[in-house]
Amino acid sequence: MFIMTSLFSELVLFLFCIGFFFMVSSESSSGVQALNVHCRESEQKALLMLKDGFHTSLDRFSSWVPEEDCCKWKGVGCNNETGHVIALDLHSPDPLELLQGELRDSLVHLPYLSHLDLSHNDFYQTQIPEFIGSLPNLKYLNLSRANFGGTIPSHLGNLSSLQTLDLSNNQSSLRASSLVWLAGLSSLKVLDLSTVYLGDVVNWLDAVNMLPSLVELRLVSCQLHSLPQSLPSLNFSSLEVLDLSYNGFYHSVIPNWLVEVSHTLSLLNLTTCSLQGSIPRTIVNFTSLVVLDFSFNYLKGSIPHGFGNMTSLAVLDLSVNYLEGSLPATLGLIQELHNFKYSPLRELRLSRNLLNGSLERILPQLSELIVLDVAWNDLDGVITEAHLQDFSRLRVLDLSFNRLILNVSSNWIPDFQLESINLENCEIGPRFPWWLQNQKRISELDMGNASISDIVPDWFWDISPSMKRLDLSNNHLTGKLPNLSSKASLSKLDLSGNEFEGRLPQLPPAIEILLLIENQFSGPISPICDIMNESNALRHGNNMPGNLPDCWIYGQNLVCVDLRLNQLSGQIPESIGHLINLKWLFLSHNSLSGEIPQSLQNCTSLIVLALGNNSLSGSIPTWLGESFQNLRAITLHHNAFEGNIPAQLCQWRYLTYLDFSFNSLSGPLPTCINRFLPMAEKEAENVHEQYSLYTNDELKSRMWRSQGRYNSDKVIDLSHNRLYGEIPGVVTTLIGLELLNLSNNYLKGAIPCDIGTMKSLDYLDLSSNQLSGTIPPGISDLTHLKGLNLSYNNLSGKVPSPNNFSAYAFIGNHNLCGPPLVKKCSANESLQKTECNSDRKSKSQNDGIQKKEHRHGFEEKPSFYISVASGYVTAFCGFWATLFFNKSWRHAYFHFLGNMGDRIYVFGVITKTSLRRKFHGEKAVE
Repeated sequence: MFIMTSLFSELVLFLFCIGFFFMVSSESSSGVQALNVHCRESEQKALLMLKDGFHTSLDRFSSWVPEEDCCKWKGVGCNNETGHVIALDLHSPDPLELLQGELRDSLVHLPYLSHLDLSHNDFYQTQIPEFIGSLPNLKYLNLSRANFGGTIPSHLGNLSSLQTLDLSNNQSSLRASSLVWLAGLSSLKVLDLSTVYLGDVVNWLDAVNMLPSLVELRLVSCQLHSLPQSLPSLNFSSLEVLDLSYNGFYHSVIPNWLVEVSHTLSLLNLTTCSLQGSIPRTIVNFTSLVVLDFSFNYLKGSIPHGFGNMTSLAVLDLSVNYLEGSLPATLGLIQELHNFKYSPLRELRLSRNLLNGSLERILPQLSELIVLDVAWNDLDGVITEAHLQDFSRLRVLDLSFNRLILNVSSNWIPDFQLESINLENCEIGPRFPWWLQNQKRISELDMGNASISDIVPDWFWDISPSMKRLDLSNNHLTGKLPNLSSKASLSKLDLSGNEFEGRLPQLPPAIEILLLIENQFSGPISPICDIMNESNALRHGNNMPGNLPDCWIYGQNLVCVDLRLNQLSGQIPESIGHLINLKWLFLSHNSLSGEIPQSLQNCTSLIVLALGNNSLSGSIPTWLGESFQNLRAITLHHNAFEGNIPAQLCQWRYLTYLDFSFNSLSGPLPTCINRFLPMAEKEAENVHEQYSLYTNDELKSRMWRSQGRYNSDKVIDLSHNRLYGEIPGVVTTLIGLELLNLSNNYLKGAIPCDIGTMKSLDYLDLSSNQLSGTIPPGISDLTHLKGLNLSYNNLSGKVPSPNNFSAYAFIGNHNLCGPPLVKKCSANESLQKTECNSDRKSKSQNDGIQKKEHRHGFEEKPSFYISVASGYVTAFCGFWATLFFNKSWRHAYFHFLGNMGDRIYVFGVITKTSLRRKFHGEKAVE
């Protein structure tokens, strides 16, 4: 019995194994069959038609051959069971391998497509095809950086299954006048319309609020103008990412509806949105927030306390605002029950605010930071190595422009390895900081104006092979520079304002900015030419005699040349025209002679041209105005230029600073100076925005700022020349001008009556000319005027009142009277009307007519010219038609002309003969 049972058991086991084997074999066969599913023929043809829309020699489609299964083509994904194409990824990871062409409508023959990525390509500004809205199963659509243009088709609202839509960064060429179509995207989780123009969209937030599943919203730089402060009800309550940065929400505050997503939001970016008001106290309740960026706004008030509640915050950027007060005591800490511990905060950026108080007090609780930037505030305190002993993670440290003292021992070895150090304007000295000796990863080091008076140790020049930027300016450092030619990474070197001596060393091959002004270097300037084949920028100013080196042929990438305050002589070499990327050229305060080289017109990127205080001569070239369309400042003062001021210079639409003083220029003032747009505006925001297109952050913060007055002042100085004629009335349209100096010329006529409209003027000097008439009463309206000089002219009448100027402003005008002059006005002079009062009405009418004609040209006067032409044609045809058809009249008319001609001829001969006889008779008498 036991044996039979055993046999039966073995038989059952045998049958079970056979069954299991067949089952596994069946499943395996089914899997192999699924893996062998081929692409559908119709969909393969659709893909080949799509390929034909692109014209490219790349091997992107090398696998797209009809003989090969399309499911194996590069960028194509298929369903393993059905063979339908479900994914198409044609994005270009390499900017040099962009797909170019058009998007064919064969795409609609891929009805099961759920993933479409055409990003990073070039579709030649064509409009997004409407047929994309006919792909019913599409869940992912990425058309970012694909150079699409025009209006976004509302048909995209038909994609009810869509979960991700990215149309960002299409060169700001895409636009939408409405976002109503978003309501059809009920499944949408990610929406990125960054750089799409939405300036005409009304109620954009209401449209976005129709997306209940939204998790990520990015509307960066969409030119949105309004930021609604409240919503009746918030539908996107699961929002995790909100980026509305770089929009102009003028006069808006941080909205209240953000509180409703405080429990889900992980990233909130409102940088550069022109926001006002204060930071809401409720912001500390955003417990899920990881990144918070409110930088570059106009926020005021203090930083909210209570950061201990923000248990996830890793990045906090509040830089460039108007925040004030002390740093919150809980910054860098989180609270758990009744205890505090270090928060996950890793980046803290609070630069360029009005913060004050002690930094050292909270430093220990910030020891987990990677980035600490509190520059440009009013923080104080003495920081020792004890405050920085646990900062092992720190990589970026910026304490510049505060009232901080760094007092550490000479043998201190920090735990951190910094990559960027900025201690400018902090007190570090007088000894050179030896703790830098173990910092081997520094790429940027700025210790300018740090009160260091010492010799730079030899080891310093070799501390970090990755050093790119080094600034030791405005200290009292001494010694000689070593050979720097091996510093392959060093691109900026600022040693200005020290006491370095000796010859100029061999310089780094990749140097871009070299500032050596105000030192004791001597010898030849030839090392500069040695680096010119690699250099991108150059600044040098010491006691370097000799000619300006003619080695600029290799400087095509040069951005800045500053050779001021030297003893350079000779002519500006023609090779300087090879600096086609040059933006700043400073050659002032030398002994250069000759004319401005014509080759300079190749430097079309120039922003600042400073050639003052030399011995340059010749006329001012007309091509200066035609070639330098982006010029902001030009100084040619204290030279020997002569001739007229060319009218072509009025093409400098962005000019803010013009100084041609102390030359021999003649002729009238150009009447087109009102085209200098920044001078014609009190605030030139657009000009400053345009300026940012031409400069990187480093040059904008250092080079432009270091030129001081060129940046902010709006100046015209044409004094000490030989200019004549009247002051053109258009000068009074320069309402943003801050200094106008036309003194010591030969100008005549009256001071323009509308001078009082130039309310931004700080200084007005019209002295030593030949101006006449009365002083316009409007000059009393110049309330910001700090300096006025009308002396030594031929002005007459009563000095306008009220005025706060000394008599010196009016002396040399013998017919002026009234305070502050000693001469009192007679009754007639007191009651005398000025030219501006008596002629104001007629002048304003004439000016109105002239401005209207000048503004509209021929467009508003066609009837006048038509009437003149018709009258002329009528008279001409009427007269000559009569002569043509009436023979007797025609003969009489020409007979009259013949007789008249004879009479004129005879009269002329007789007169000539009599005069000749008279002349000879008088000569005989003599």
